[in-house]
Parts: sequence; C-alpha cells; structure tokens
Amino acid sequence: MARRLNHIRFGVNKRANNPIMWKYYYQLNKQFPNPKNCIKANGTFHIYGRIKADSNSSLYKVEFIANDQSISVRVHDLSFDKVSLRDIPHIFISESSEKKHYITLCLFRNTLTWRQFNFGDELEDTIIAWTKEWLHFYELFLITGKWYGNGEHPK
Repeated sequence: MARRLNHIRFGVNKRANNPIMWKYYYQLNKQFPNPKNCIKANGTFHIYGRIKADSNSSLYKVEFIANDQSISVRVHDLSFDKVSLRDIPHIFISESSEKKHYITLCLFRNTLTWRQFNFGDELEDTIIAWTKEWLHFYELFLITGKWYGNGEHPK
C-alpha cells in the first residue's frame, strides 16, 4: 500500500491524482465498455470504442487517450482507398500513425488567450460530440472532396 502525504501518493505527482481524469475514465468506460480499456497509475488512460456520426453513418473504431490534462481522439482503420491520408483535413499524422493505420483528430483549438476545451468540461457535450461532428464532415468530404467543417487547423 502506498504511503500518503497530504492526500497525494508518493512517487506520483499531484496532476496524476486528478479526480477529473478518473471521472472521464469512468464515463467513457461506461459508454464504451471494452476489455482493452485501461488506466495507469499516473492517470493516463486509453478507452476503445465504436462510434457513428449519426444513425445513417458508418461505424468507426475510436480510441480516447487522456494524458496530462488533455484528451485526444484517434480513429483506427479508416478506409483510405478514396482519398490519400495526407489530404484529409483537420488531422494529425505521423510515420507511426500511417504504419498503424490511425489518425488523430484535430477537434478543438486551445491558445493562451482562448480555449475551446477546458479540462473538466463534460465529454458528451465536447469531445464526443465533436468526434461525431468530425466523422460527419469526413463522410461528406469523401463524397464531395470538400471539407464543410469550420475551424482552423494549426500549422
């Protein structure tokens, strides 16, 4: 059993004991139950699930990753036959993501002066809703070749 000092376990920094992180893990794990879901001692977690943009949409494999008071969303195994991976707007890709066939979505913009997502916001109203919206615009993009979503993507 870990020793405690001022409600913080030794060897783990204060951020890792963030109750918001545990709340997010619990909410996402309840909505997307999967035996691969995991949370680590430092508070980072991975939640795997399937999500649709709407009732007529395709089903996509997603992974929610929380790390150091931020959340990112990866979409796995998209069919890239119709469009090159590098042509898809509002994503982050790397050599590793190309090899493993996933993309990380660009869902929100946070700057020093303005934040779209604050750690503690409700996930259903932000990250999950934005993921569904991104998937909706992705499906339109596959049909038309034009991105109809708004926002600005960092360079």
